[in-house]
Amino acid sequence: MSKLRFGIIGCGSIAAGSFAPSLTHSEHASLVAVCRRDLAQARDFAARFGGCAAYGSVDELLADPQVDAVIVSTATDTHCDFTVRAAASGKHVICEKPMARNAAECRRMIEACRQAGVRLGVAYRRRVWPQVVEAQRLIAAGAIGRVVCVRTHYAGLTELGAGNWRIEPGIGGSMMEMAVHRIEVLLNFGGPPAEVSAIVETVLHPWPTDDSDLLLVRFADGKIGMHSTILTSPPRRDQAIIDGATGRITIDSLEFHSPEIRLETATGAQVIPVQPLAAPLFDLPMIDDFVMAVRQNREPACDGMTGYWVQALVDAAFRAGHERRAVAVEPW
Repeated sequence: MSKLRFGIIGCGSIAAGSFAPSLTHSEHASLVAVCRRDLAQARDFAARFGGCAAYGSVDELLADPQVDAVIVSTATDTHCDFTVRAAASGKHVICEKPMARNAAECRRMIEACRQAGVRLGVAYRRRVWPQVVEAQRLIAAGAIGRVVCVRTHYAGLTELGAGNWRIEPGIGGSMMEMAVHRIEVLLNFGGPPAEVSAIVETVLHPWPTDDSDLLLVRFADGKIGMHSTILTSPPRRDQAIIDGATGRITIDSLEFHSPEIRLETATGAQVIPVQPLAAPLFDLPMIDDFVMAVRQNREPACDGMTGYWVQALVDAAFRAGHERRAVAVEPW
């Protein structure tokens, strides 16, 4: 079967650091085009990754009949527009996280792709990383009984100067840039969220956005959860803990190169090995699953609804932090 041919919209660090290498090493996908407003930089990028076509605009890339699917790897405030335009051009879409600026934009993206008959994925890549997949397998096998609580945490020191879009109000800050990945893990193990209380603060940095977040979540089925992200404390730490009625799973760490997870029950603790991923190919499982979803006419593991629920919880958390009260999460 022929490979699914991808174009990349936006040739920044994540495109160079994972998307492009993963596409060029995939047995199921290929990189055939890239675009960037600076055409010279687009051509340089293309030359680094196999000499694919290079364009200076999104419209030119979307008009290329050789492109079957696109990866939107640009700033968050462009995600909705580029996804809707790609869908209208008949292209399948993988969108970088966070999916959009708010849940309303996520809804528009999902509906546009459904109406166009194309698949939509969101790059919450941890959903298909070996540690998370193995933890889900253990839970499904009853290793820790009924899940009753899920906790995720990220800590690190991030220093960004004035003018960087990653700390621009509305699209950047701790919650939108870093917390969303761990919130996705929280929801992956916890299910749809019903209500959230939150502290959203700027503790250390002179940013116009948050650098520290704490979320307390009540899930639709009654279980509870907690997430914290602080961009104020080195060294980097990225973990998840899933508590069950008869045991506990600890994923420490949630990094792609981690080789194990930990299972604890009343009979003792054991280390469960997993096959770690290698840089720069940590998006290969997500891309290959997406291609299979297109071929099999199914939703990808990292789908648009995943992106919607993350953003709906983030929207409610911002409001909860501002109003200092628990806020209901907008259902689909």
